[in-house]
Amino acid sequence: MTKIRLNRVISQDGIASVREADELIRQGRVLINGVVETGLGFMVDPRIDHIMVDGEPIGGHKKKHYYLFFKPKNVVSTMDDPEGRPSISDFTRGLSVRVFPAGRLDFDADGLMLLTNDGQVANLAMHPRSKVPKTYQVKVEGSLAENELVRFRAGISIERKRTLPARIIPLEVRPSNAWYEVTLAEGRNRQIKKMFAFFRKRVLKIRRVAIGPLSLEGLAPGEVRKLTARESKLLFSALGVKEEP
Repeated sequence: MTKIRLNRVISQDGIASVREADELIRQGRVLINGVVETGLGFMVDPRIDHIMVDGEPIGGHKKKHYYLFFKPKNVVSTMDDPEGRPSISDFTRGLSVRVFPAGRLDFDADGLMLLTNDGQVANLAMHPRSKVPKTYQVKVEGSLAENELVRFRAGISIERKRTLPARIIPLEVRPSNAWYEVTLAEGRNRQIKKMFAFFRKRVLKIRRVAIGPLSLEGLAPGEVRKLTARESKLLFSALGVKEEP
């Protein structure tokens, strides 16, 4: 493996952004093989070098952990919030390891999130190239006509960029509103709301029920639980990564 910059390794681990990692390095809070390293351009091999930030190991020397989280509504999908709103950290204080979310959900949406300390898996789960399908149950005002469902599935233009083909299945259609199951292979900002807005339909509720092979089933709002061995294998297979020994 080619050596990469220390700040990038720290960022990929989910501890901080690249800029924040530079500040950690400047402050002498990063050790490489037991020695404080303050050089911003320092290069490392995470498979060989033992890297610690604030006394905690990162990179290849850290045991990887994977959790499912049922994010409730009106909780920000970050570990903290400058505005003081409830965040994911309010639900993970009982964990013995530090984790971060792989992706996000809107503040007013609820449903499944993947939490991990594995930067590679988090990046793959979020990156559009991986095309990991994410499935949602969506309630909207009114309903889509059959020709609109066809257009929704084929892809529409949002902010001058066409969406990838999507799956949409009517679950319950009433005169005033409708529930749909929507599966996307990408995750643009507020994409579901924008797609329904294209057809002049206002989204009332969004719940993410699946991320690839992982399901919300059996989780209660606010609950965090570790992936089972089977779920881990399915996740690694979906992302195309090698399972840890």
